[in-house]
Amino acid sequence: MVYVNGAGRDTSKRCLPGTREDILKKIKDWVDETGEDVKRVFWLSGTAGKGKSAIAHTIANWFDERGGPGACFCFDRTREAEQRYEKIFTTMAHDLADRDPIMRRALVSAARDNELRHTKDIARQWKKFILGPVDEASQAVDAPVLMVIDALDESGEARSREQILDMLAGNLDPFSSAPMKLPANLRVLVTSRPLDDIQKFTSSRG
Repeated sequence: MVYVNGAGRDTSKRCLPGTREDILKKIKDWVDETGEDVKRVFWLSGTAGKGKSAIAHTIANWFDERGGPGACFCFDRTREAEQRYEKIFTTMAHDLADRDPIMRRALVSAARDNELRHTKDIARQWKKFILGPVDEASQAVDAPVLMVIDALDESGEARSREQILDMLAGNLDPFSSAPMKLPANLRVLVTSRPLDDIQKFTSSRG
């Protein structure tokens, strides 16, 4: 499975002590909230320089320090040529597996499929490498699983994140015509600038 080095959480990007306390508390409360009606995706939008990445990395590091199964993936406009969007879920699946033995076993089982292991189809990656292992782990322990996607707007052109947006909305299942239900314990924190395609997605999510 392809893994992107240097795309994960960064301990040096934390918010300064005593700053951003309201939004950090709001996100932490959302991560720990339980129930089927809890929104799976928290969108943090704002213009450049508003501290979105610092908030994202603060949350990612907080969750890691308390021992939760989590993964963080950061896009970077200076590395668009690497087509990171094709590798986001293989990278995050690898990091989640490192944090949870049940997800590790589920990922190893899925990765035995050689063709799947090397696919660039991120919908299949999402279904088999993320949702499958998270579902399996949630059967044993009903604890939150946190995925942080920072700077989605820097993934490249709009088409590079179209599938990612659809999957977060539960609209894309390559194996069925039915909507893809996200696990109740999955939390996905996404940061981005308010680009038109992303704004359209967040508006449709209420």
